[in-house]
Amino acid sequence: MTPDEIIEDMIKDFRGEGLGRRIRKYVGGLLPAFCDFLLEIPTPGRGFSNFDAFLAEYPLITEGVSTLTVRYGKGQKTIRPAYERIHHFYIFEKKRLGFPRSPPYATGKWGDYRHWLDALVTFSEEQLVEVRERAKQFVLDEMEAVVFDPSLVRVDPPVFKLLLEQFDFRARAKGEPTGAVFQAMVFGFIRADAPHLQVEARKVRAGSARTKGIGDIDAWEGDRLIISAEVKHFVVSMDQVATFEHFSHEIRQRAALGMIVAEGFQDGVREAIEEKG
Repeated sequence: MTPDEIIEDMIKDFRGEGLGRRIRKYVGGLLPAFCDFLLEIPTPGRGFSNFDAFLAEYPLITEGVSTLTVRYGKGQKTIRPAYERIHHFYIFEKKRLGFPRSPPYATGKWGDYRHWLDALVTFSEEQLVEVRERAKQFVLDEMEAVVFDPSLVRVDPPVFKLLLEQFDFRARAKGEPTGAVFQAMVFGFIRADAPHLQVEARKVRAGSARTKGIGDIDAWEGDRLIISAEVKHFVVSMDQVATFEHFSHEIRQRAALGMIVAEGFQDGVREAIEEKG
């Protein structure tokens, strides 16, 4: 077989063209692997007339293996590493994700292509390189690259962000305490962010100390406090930082995460709160 004939034969098997042929896309990796295997030995210029002549110098190993494996030097050589490289090239480098993902199966079918090997062992280095590169290019042309395109991903609207931006937290029903909805939002945020914790909320506008809590909202893991939040539906001033002394002390004692959630903070307040731990 000539290089052209081998390539044409590979294409027919790859596509499953012809009477009785099944689609065998793995041949797009097997043929380049054969070429690299023979280049590494190397066979060009050795005068082999066919594959049997090659095996007379490099005896075939069949015990315990299913892929093409021969005695080489003091050890053995197999086509598996060459196939793994081309497999990685197609799938991971060139994103041909439709290429078969079973190297053991593909290399185990090498015996169906001894007629290729009869010709390949007679080829020059230039011819082996040509066949290898033509086979690779065919696969790249035949198979479409699967590349992630972020623009095609449907993104759900950021509901919580929209709620924070557009909801009027000062609107309330008759008899509803001020700050109730704001505190409910903080509760919902902590509950969603840490669903494994038991989250408890205090009655709005009731001191946490009087209700036996640490903060307005506490999140527990068993009897261990993990998160505690003080919720202030106003802009916190520097004068009010001192009111968090008890809260910060309790947080530090329990090595918990303390949160002060408010509408806003005057200049310097954030830093003063952070200094309290």
